[in-house]
Amino acid sequence: MLYHERSDSEQRRLQQIMENSVQNEETRQEVMKMRKTGAEALMERGRTEGRTEAMVQTRRQTLVRLLRKRFGSVPSDVVSVVEATDDVDQLDNWLDLFATAQTLEELGIAQQV
Repeated sequence: MLYHERSDSEQRRLQQIMENSVQNEETRQEVMKMRKTGAEALMERGRTEGRTEAMVQTRRQTLVRLLRKRFGSVPSDVVSVVEATDDVDQLDNWLDLFATAQTLEELGIAQQV
């Protein structure tokens, strides 16, 4: 838990305490390996969060672009709702509905306002 949900300065301080408490070289090597593994876990979490945010942003942009292409002028409140949505499933649902919707109202985005 040393690496999760802690500030950088606290992580460094706790890592130093842990390393100083090690009594033999074998254990010190294990501690260093854990340090590397913890850092890798944090980097992976960052990559995953970055990919998720990129997916959400791409869906938002795609939906707004398609809405404008099909319906012309899209009310700013509808655009605001789409741009404020972080739920991938909701964005996917709107994109699926877009495939068959004849009107903007059929998507139900305006109801989210």
